[in-house]
Amino acid sequence: MKTTFVILDRLLEGLVFVTLACMVAVVAVNVFYRFVLKFSLSWGDEVAMILMVWFTFLGAALGMRDKAHYAFDFLVKSLPVKAKKPVSAFSQIICILMAIGLCYWSTKVTFQIRHWVMPATEISRAFVYGAAPVGSFFIIIYAIHNFVNDLIVKKPAVIDKKEEAGKMKMKAAEEKSLI
Repeated sequence: MKTTFVILDRLLEGLVFVTLACMVAVVAVNVFYRFVLKFSLSWGDEVAMILMVWFTFLGAALGMRDKAHYAFDFLVKSLPVKAKKPVSAFSQIICILMAIGLCYWSTKVTFQIRHWVMPATEISRAFVYGAAPVGSFFIIIYAIHNFVNDLIVKKPAVIDKKEEAGKMKMKAAEEKSLI
């Protein structure tokens, strides 16, 4: 199971990297053409928009993996240790349900719009809209993974960043004193 997630992580990270690199390249080339050569690529803006949409949804999945999305954790931090795990699990269940809804409805829209094409590239708009079901599928996988990990792990679900940083500084200081 761990190998599967390592492969999935590498695949997703690679897709995000390639998408961002291509988007930067397309925008840079388009800016060069527009301001230096005084002519604009007809497909440049469309391709950059397509790549931005894919980058956003795939990046959201990476955010779910790393639990890097914005969260209002003041309430959770103020709860007793035993209550933190169920609240965190409930939060993950909400994320799973929302991602399932996004995956379902975006898939319906993607199939309904498959005959529309974009004017400059003549690519089906389903390719653009397809980023939502693909990204939400990855989000579902990572949300389920986080949910299971939150239930299995013995530590509290929410770790205070200052407390963790303090422990890291103490360990570093101890290591320096031993040298």
